[in-house]
Amino acid sequence: MEIRATQESDRTYIARLNFLTDTFGDERGELSSGFADDFSFYVENWEPNQGGFIAWEDLVPAGGVWLNWGTEDNHGYGFVEPAIPEFAIAVESRFAGQGIATALIDAAISLAQTLKAPGISLAVHPDNPRAQGLYERLGFEHVGVYAEHYIMVKRFL
Repeated sequence: MEIRATQESDRTYIARLNFLTDTFGDERGELSSGFADDFSFYVENWEPNQGGFIAWEDLVPAGGVWLNWGTEDNHGYGFVEPAIPEFAIAVESRFAGQGIATALIDAAISLAQTLKAPGISLAVHPDNPRAQGLYERLGFEHVGVYAEHYIMVKRFL
């Protein structure tokens, strides 16, 4: 597996990953009622300089993580504060269980630390206990609830 930094040309793939986050990876899953608004923040407002990574298995994109820096007025589900980026992540189902999510999260954490952020956050739906367990194992703590999603944060010392 190779992990590459995101570029503008990755926006279409990030849109696919955003779809997978909304449907919990179910290709035939129904989109949530807030998908269009979420798409605006997580995909259209994302810029490559905000950071992110795509995991590749040979020539096949296997998943990705991208950082979104919200404000009090414009933010995603995992917003904690403007100085803390929220990451969104998805892994293609054919690559699940191979450590790709962990590698992508580690890359996102390292990037946030390099950018001198005091932490990194995420949102996870209560119906996604597998992901929630991974985040807890990686040191993320529950700090609140927003729009039926748990907000989790990993603060850096």
